[in-house]
Amino acid sequence: MTAVDKYGVVGNPIAHSRSPEIHQRFAQQAKQHLSYERIEAPLDGFEDKALTLREAGYGGLNVTLPFKIDAAKLADDLTPRARVAGAVNTLKFDGDTIVGDNTDGIGFVRDLRERLKFSFSDCSVLVLGSGGAVRGLLGSMLDESPRWLAVANRSHKRAEELAEEFGVEAIHFDEIPAEHFDLIINGTTTSLNHQAPAIDPDTFNDCALAYDLAYAAEPTPFMQLATSGGAKQAVDGLGMLIEQAAESFLLWRGVRPDTSAVYRELRELLKHQSAEHVVAR
Repeated sequence: MTAVDKYGVVGNPIAHSRSPEIHQRFAQQAKQHLSYERIEAPLDGFEDKALTLREAGYGGLNVTLPFKIDAAKLADDLTPRARVAGAVNTLKFDGDTIVGDNTDGIGFVRDLRERLKFSFSDCSVLVLGSGGAVRGLLGSMLDESPRWLAVANRSHKRAEELAEEFGVEAIHFDEIPAEHFDLIINGTTTSLNHQAPAIDPDTFNDCALAYDLAYAAEPTPFMQLATSGGAKQAVDGLGMLIEQAAESFLLWRGVRPDTSAVYRELRELLKHQSAEHVVAR
């Protein structure tokens, strides 16, 4: 019997991840036979879990909350974009070497550019949050040359540290309403807790696009806040999830799948999912 190549997504919590459905569809497209599963690691045990999976013959892992920075520390070799991000969402077990990549940024940019037809040219961007997910986005967004990019976080010190590292601006939450933003990104964990960020709805007045990195069957609290405040369009992160997964599949399997049909299928699947289940991957 031919051995099946094994992959998975590691996080905590992980039960509601849609990554297995995505990668199963990618494998069908590519006519490749593999398995892909959800794997929960203890909050203080990511490294042990990842090394155990490597020993068990896994070819690679996706990594989600809260382990993206842990994965960067575990990797022996980081791709340039993972090195810039300081966070890893994709591990490839290549012999004795663990390669760490970050496909979040390119997945996010692809979703905006190709599915949403959004242009970063002359664009002002606000990013809420300062965790591993946000770190993965900043380098790829800066490559698109927005006019201005600012980060805000409940802990302003963390926002300042991130801003200094990436050469962007940190602003306080109470300064946000005085500015105009074309693109506002929610990279906080508020949607996972069924809450909206503590920002004034007027922040979204004339905002072209409000983008929540989390995704759900129904509009997230962030999306609802954005719509009530006047955002022209509010979307969740399902498109980014699928695009970053396609980049992971490319790293592991050598082929980049078509994502448009998978997006339509996953959106339909989500319609049957309970509205309280909001997930980051």
